[in-house]
Amino acid sequence: MTRTFRTLLEEIAGFRILDTHEHLPPEKDLPKAEADVLAVWLSQYFDADLVSAGLPVAMLNEVRNPRLDLRDRWQRLEPFWRVARHTGYGRALVRAAADLFHVPEITAHTIGSLQEAFRAARTAHSSYYRWLLGEQGRIALSVVDRPGPLNLEEIRNASEPFVFTHRVTPYHTPGHRLAIQKMGEEVGVRVHTLEDWEETIRRHLKRALLDTDRVVCLKLPDAYHRPLFYPRRTRAEAEAAFHERFQAAYSPASHGAPPTSSVLQDYLLHEILRFADAHGVVVQVHTGIQAGNGNVVTDSNPTLLTSLFLEYSNVRFDLFHMGYPYQQEAAVLAKTFPNVFLDMCWAHIIGPEAARRALSEWLDSVPANKIMGFGGDYHFPEGVYGHQAIARENIAAVLADKVDRGDMGQEDAREVARWLLVDNPAALFGLGAYVH
Repeated sequence: MTRTFRTLLEEIAGFRILDTHEHLPPEKDLPKAEADVLAVWLSQYFDADLVSAGLPVAMLNEVRNPRLDLRDRWQRLEPFWRVARHTGYGRALVRAAADLFHVPEITAHTIGSLQEAFRAARTAHSSYYRWLLGEQGRIALSVVDRPGPLNLEEIRNASEPFVFTHRVTPYHTPGHRLAIQKMGEEVGVRVHTLEDWEETIRRHLKRALLDTDRVVCLKLPDAYHRPLFYPRRTRAEAEAAFHERFQAAYSPASHGAPPTSSVLQDYLLHEILRFADAHGVVVQVHTGIQAGNGNVVTDSNPTLLTSLFLEYSNVRFDLFHMGYPYQQEAAVLAKTFPNVFLDMCWAHIIGPEAARRALSEWLDSVPANKIMGFGGDYHFPEGVYGHQAIARENIAAVLADKVDRGDMGQEDAREVARWLLVDNPAALFGLGAYVH
């Protein structure tokens, strides 16, 4: 640990940063007095490492069951915890336990104390988010992604330090015929044709993106379900596919709508991007590794999006998760396309060393105003805290190394650190009012 690193980390630790991506629920829905630390902390990310290490899914479900004895559950979990705890996912939890709850190691001897401190902290503060994210994590604002339809009234009145992204899925992957018609009715359109549905999409997007300042971008999460290549489709092809949805013999009592054809999905995404292009909207895109176990990572290669970058030059594409394991491909895209940006949300816990290497290489090849330094990407706030701590240390380490090698000066490093964690996301998402 060099003096340069310590000096930079001290400065970076003081930044009130902008967080580009979270999945946090409204605080009113956050379990508090009854919260179980294993049920919560093994609900995302680290559970996948445990399964990868050999923990049977049935046993994982037992470990997460708060009705069973905590110490018995830990005893089943511990052999798998020991072999997985040094991954980025494990390190984020260890960091949260140590910093927030004064439990330096999670063991059979400390799991009970961790549970008590976890529950006590969740009940002790009038706003747990403001204490944990704002005071402890020094996060000024988070861009939050919640699946499902946007409740604009709830968003406008939200007291949490959040702004929001809006998933495009309801528009380019329309559901049951009755759901389609209901979405039309919400914005004054009776949907019978593809043209009606396109008008419905435009009105919903206008209401979400242009009529409120709490929704700052769109989100494309398709890499979990299909390749990120969207060829242009003719209107005739799309009309036939849309007509097929209305023609299908299914009722409200059926198990759901028929699958949306890729033809219709491709066509409608281009319609959404036309709207985004006309209004200079940011579109966040899931690229790289998918959460969970056993996904098709090649579907998420960011180079598959190249035709969209070329066609929609006024859309700013924010590529998530450092594109891992396609970090270099992502760098080439950001280097060569003015409308492509790199986002390190989730990245520092996917692989801390991989994130440091990627950031170091990116700063050698990509203009530094195009890199977003942190997004927690968690469903629970303690994970966000652990992630931001690792992210600040990673950024300090990369910049300190460049200073010590003579690639940049100390003042340059401070400036770049602030760009990554504050100024760049403020500029991309229009969040200058939240920068202090």
